[in-house]
Amino acid sequence: MLAESWQKGIDLAGNEVKSSENGGAFEYQYHKNTGRQKVKDDIEAGHLFFSHRDNLRFVELRYIHGHDLSKEFFEPWLRDFPTPYQQRYRKSISFGWVEEHGTLLMRLNDGEITYPKL
Repeated sequence: MLAESWQKGIDLAGNEVKSSENGGAFEYQYHKNTGRQKVKDDIEAGHLFFSHRDNLRFVELRYIHGHDLSKEFFEPWLRDFPTPYQQRYRKSISFGWVEEHGTLLMRLNDGEITYPKL
């Protein structure tokens, strides 16, 4: 099912892309008809988190695989998935959690890109 969801729900070649401004949370929305499957697909996908501030003068990109998000986020979201529920099921992951657990892939600071050693 994951391969099909890349066409319908996963953003970028097997990676879900999220963005946050000024240290805000990264929001996930799940539609009432496909949401439960999308949460399952998110467990199997990579997740790219872009955080930015100062009109995009400072941008960081972090990566976390869905398996590493599963226990803390996706499994509880599935357990608590309301049935029936409103049009969209909204959940979020804090910037602090992503900053602490994610792998920093890139930093853009005033037009200069740096890549940390991995």
